[in-house]
Amino acid sequence: LLELPSAEGRVDLEKLLKVLGQREITSVLVEGGGILLGSLFDGGLVDKVIAFIAPIIIGGKEAKTAASGKGVDKVVDSLKLERVSVEKLGEDLMVCGYVSAKPQKQE
Repeated sequence: LLELPSAEGRVDLEKLLKVLGQREITSVLVEGGGILLGSLFDGGLVDKVIAFIAPIIIGGKEAKTAASGKGVDKVVDSLKLERVSVEKLGEDLMVCGYVSAKPQKQE
């Protein structure tokens, strides 16, 4: 059991991963909702993504997204994956990829 300080009522994810790394835990499977996933993406704390795509459509103005958080306004600013593989599992697709390093913005 780990006891860590919270940030605004939430676990400080960067500190959590740092503590896990000190304990030689270098890989963490995160199954969470959009808020948790968005926080990890916003913090630059994700290096590998495994996403499942099912042949169903869920939508609507108020529908939950896979990853909330800050997001981006332009496709050019989006998070890109490299070394991507796709595998069919029954009717679903499993997409695996590694987060590519974002180039530093020129000022």
